Amino acid sequence: MAKALAIVGKVAFVVGVLFAIIGGIWGGVSVPTNHVVIWVLLVAGILIGLLNVTAKEGATVLTAAVALIILGIWGFTGAYAPVYDVSKVLADNVLGVVCCFALLMAPAAIIVAVKAVISTAKPGD
Repeated sequence: MAKALAIVGKVAFVVGVLFAIIGGIWGGVSVPTNHVVIWVLLVAGILIGLLNVTAKEGATVLTAAVALIILGIWGFTGAYAPVYDVSKVLADNVLGVVCCFALLMAPAAIIVAVKAVISTAKPGD
């Protein structure tokens, strides 16, 4: 059973990364608009948070998720202006991929954060 869950977690990660890259580029806009891509990213993120991230990796995953979310938000503030100067299509695709990765990692980060709070609150450890 544990081996099957490990395989599901790995598949969720690979599918999530592929959907984040393809969905970010395919959308052609700075935010994902395809509902199938959004749902796949959310479900994959939940599975990643539940099955892939150990307590030892929690801080790293939370840091990376915060960085991705901030990078996605910065895309709407002019931070990507140099890329827009080169190519609007390229900038939209880069921002789309970053936003898709943020969408993938946000549910995983929530789950990891809740797991960390629960493990910290356990008495006797």
